Amino acid sequence: MVFHAAIEDMEPGNWVAWVFEYPGCYARASTRDQALGLVPQVIEELLVRLRQAAFLPDNESPEINVAVAEEFRAFQSTRDYLVNAFFDNDRIPLTENDIKYAHCVLGINRNDLLAVIDGLLQNDLSREIQGEVQKNIGGILRHIGTAEWWYWDRLGLAFPRQDRPVDIGTLLATIREFTIKHLPELVGSTLIKTCSGEEWSPRKLLRRTIWHERVHTLQVKRYIERGQVNSEGK
Repeated sequence: MVFHAAIEDMEPGNWVAWVFEYPGCYARASTRDQALGLVPQVIEELLVRLRQAAFLPDNESPEINVAVAEEFRAFQSTRDYLVNAFFDNDRIPLTENDIKYAHCVLGINRNDLLAVIDGLLQNDLSREIQGEVQKNIGGILRHIGTAEWWYWDRLGLAFPRQDRPVDIGTLLATIREFTIKHLPELVGSTLIKTCSGEEWSPRKLLRRTIWHERVHTLQVKRYIERGQVNSEGK
């Protein structure tokens, strides 16, 4: 089976290869070729997770061939805003099958995130991590939730900013409930919005939401494995 990938220099030294057949499936590396070279591996990893969740049958294991369909170079629209990719594929309206896939993968990703942080204490969440932009694990978790809200805001569909919960756990749950409830309403929508010079659509919202939680879950897991979060080095 041929899988179609798009490559993007999301920011300096951060190349992302996106797999169109599975929104939010991505490979990430410091160079273009390295990111593309990882695509078969990340597809297989996702297929394993989808089979484990019974979204795909156990015997569905296609031969993986990758074709580069699109490329995008990020650019600065304002002094502090880097415009990321809007692919031609992002223009395609979401389908009912996309929603079923989204519900499955969003559920898998959230369960993975909760499993990673299970057992962490408040002190662990607030302990500063040297060099981390979000300061600590709590900051990363808040960033996951607020970014998901922000994607909806790009389309003009988010609930009011002042209604975002302060508590991190409630924030994550509230925004995810909003996504699960309103994503099906976007099936067939051709909505495209431009904010700060960057285009957004329902399909882009979906791929970015799935990707963003996954990439930060793996980041938190690395911090924990390196013993940068709690004194026990969990």
